[in-house]
Amino acid sequence: MTILSGLLGLVAIAMMATLAVLAVRRDRDIRHNAPGATLRNATVRGRAGDRSTPPAVR
Repeated sequence: MTILSGLLGLVAIAMMATLAVLAVRRDRDIRHNAPGATLRNATVRGRAGDRSTPPAVR
């Protein structure tokens, strides 16, 4: 029974870590696709000319 409890604990830890990683990725995607970020990047790109790399997001 202790082996099963240990395995259940490991599965729970793995699930929590996975959920944390997915939440961070989702947050980054939401911030990257925010409407304000698009307008800010467009104005920076328009003033700086055509560059191959996008400006850094703060």
